[in-house]
Amino acid sequence: MGSSVEGGRRVSMMSDEELLRTIGEDLRSLYTDIIRQPLPAKIEAALTRIDRAQRLAGNLGRPAARWAKAPLTF
Repeated sequence: MGSSVEGGRRVSMMSDEELLRTIGEDLRSLYTDIIRQPLPAKIEAALTRIDRAQRLAGNLGRPAARWAKAPLTF
């Protein structure tokens, strides 16, 4: 569709629904391109270390025992 200028303001000829659909499609396209890019090496290495630590802990649902027993200090 298009737009017109009315009293110095731009008036959209699109309905709100069409505008939201267009914005959604544009965002989806943008984020699809971003998600397809490889992770930077440092981030991938950090995620690998986190995964390894979680597997070794074997208990993802609870905090490490040493954290639970440690006194809170401020």
